[in-house]
Amino acid sequence: MSEPRIRPYGSWTSPITAAQIAAGAVGLSEIQLVGEDIYWLEMRPTEGGRSVVVRRTPDGNIADCMPQGFNARTRVHEYGGGSYLVGDDALFFANFADQRVYRTRHGEPPVAITPTGF
Repeated sequence: MSEPRIRPYGSWTSPITAAQIAAGAVGLSEIQLVGEDIYWLEMRPTEGGRSVVVRRTPDGNIADCMPQGFNARTRVHEYGGGSYLVGDDALFFANFADQRVYRTRHGEPPVAITPTGF
């Protein structure tokens, strides 16, 4: 092992990068309770920062509510709005890539309900 060297604050090179530190941190936000189910938004660094709506049922089953290729995130976050909303029988979410609102029901593929460029 090499001899330690004293350097001025901030001038040393670390073998640990910010990306390495953040890579394992899954972010949780926007918790919603609907009936006995719990929903939350999960930001996944391992999937390029994709945000996924996840559901936990009373029996402990945890599953993604949207398929790969969709990212529940908006560009309008300063106004206190959310990225998704759960209704009685459907999930509505804003997809980051096109900023359109989509509807999906359990097990069905998402369907865009707003026009392109809205």
